[in-house]
Amino acid sequence: MPEKEGFEAPDWVSNDSATPPLTPKQKRILNISLFIVVPLCLWAGWFEFGRAQSGNWRAWVYTFEWPFFAGVSFYLWRRLTKGDIPRIPRPDLKALAEEADGKEKQ
Repeated sequence: MPEKEGFEAPDWVSNDSATPPLTPKQKRILNISLFIVVPLCLWAGWFEFGRAQSGNWRAWVYTFEWPFFAGVSFYLWRRLTKGDIPRIPRPDLKALAEEADGKEKQ
């Protein structure tokens, strides 16, 4: 069996630098998308409410789902514009390497 080369994590895992702040262009895109998505979701909820009133039982789910999506988009917009960008959890590479070495020895 050939010898294994050492594991090397990709840059997005090993690089622990801070996320740069949003540029004005990114903020503009976020604002435009929010002002399109929220009214569209609220309109879709209103539309589904009308369908639910006319007897479509499945539309009741969508009546509450679309406004929920509007709330989630507003929450994410607020988080991203304040600079609270979700970070990818960093694995403990040394512990994983030791665990893998332990399994290979067995």
